[in-house]
Amino acid sequence: MKITLLPYDDPEAGKPFAALASALRAGGYEAGVGVPTGSDPYPAHSGTGRALMPRRVWRFPGTKKGGLEKGGAGDGYGNLPEICAGSDLIIADLRMLESALAVSDEFNSKLIAVALTPPCPVSRSAAVVSDALKKLPFFYGAVRKRQAGYAWPLTCNAVRDKLLLRDIPVLHAYSACFLKRSGEWGGAAGRIVTGEWITTTAGTGDFICSSKSCEDTEQWLDEGEAPLYFGFSGLPLQTQAHCTGTALDAAREFSCRAVIEADWEALGRLRHELPGYALPIEEADYDRLFPRCRSVVHRGSAAAAHASLRAGIPALVCPASAEEKVWGRLTVTTGAGSCLPLNKVTQKKLTQALKVLEHKRVKNKAAELGIGLRQENGIETAISFIDRFLSWTQYRKF
Repeated sequence: MKITLLPYDDPEAGKPFAALASALRAGGYEAGVGVPTGSDPYPAHSGTGRALMPRRVWRFPGTKKGGLEKGGAGDGYGNLPEICAGSDLIIADLRMLESALAVSDEFNSKLIAVALTPPCPVSRSAAVVSDALKKLPFFYGAVRKRQAGYAWPLTCNAVRDKLLLRDIPVLHAYSACFLKRSGEWGGAAGRIVTGEWITTTAGTGDFICSSKSCEDTEQWLDEGEAPLYFGFSGLPLQTQAHCTGTALDAAREFSCRAVIEADWEALGRLRHELPGYALPIEEADYDRLFPRCRSVVHRGSAAAAHASLRAGIPALVCPASAEEKVWGRLTVTTGAGSCLPLNKVTQKKLTQALKVLEHKRVKNKAAELGIGLRQENGIETAISFIDRFLSWTQYRKF
């Protein structure tokens, strides 16, 4: 049985789909991930750019030049029909739903939608505007006038109506630790929060350091107390330089060491000016690094948000984009961290926010949630749902 997975054109969005495809192949399915030409399904941890290009050329990783990636883009959907031809099931990011629906109708393939970001907390005033969203299949909790609630930041009525009318199941590929409600709910086909989709080899990657070897990095971590982690990669270089200086001042005030992830090759000589209590890292496996840290400061990617909780340590989120702000607000909602927008980061505010992470209540909550998150197996839960969905739809006429 052939399954085609369609992630959104986003470096972080490709990783969960690649992990699921690998597990599906191990389970006997013929599974592949279609990604835009030039994309990597296993990208480095980086910032998330948002650019929707409806006329992409898609490919399967590993195809030779002149193969699938040669497809044209004259029909408005690029070569997606060619990529999805013969698929029994298409698993698509919600942001790809319009294209996935068109291709699914053309080949009469079954379709499952995927949400990578939870519904985010909204204020009382925003809840008034969000009342119409309560009918969404990926909505948690009723939103009434002058009451706070949760709402997915997707407001396209056309997408909502198609999900409801076609009864398309929605898999939520994130941890239920970020929500007050979890499990299967709504609709005959069901919607389910599976947990994060990560490979079983998470936590075995290498540190990539601009000034030390992997062995030296391990030795540096072993020599002293647990450091603070600061992640600024993917930001404009001027912003990275400013945030690095602010992080060093905060670490000095806390009298602790710091691991700083940034684009050190592009920053040039700045990495040679770092004090001895700071370790420059260009890329690292979060599941390997975070358990050895005191607390973490990250920009608000889904991978970093899950990894910090999985390690059982508090996190300070410094978001810049809209989706990063969602993870920042959700981190605050869990009680396992705090949020400080990137444009408000100063030495004083950063130090105050880090002091919040030192509270016993916050540390205990992070440790408690970490136990629950480590017990989740998002890949296994998702595959179990997919198996049941395919069995159920054999007897259903679309």
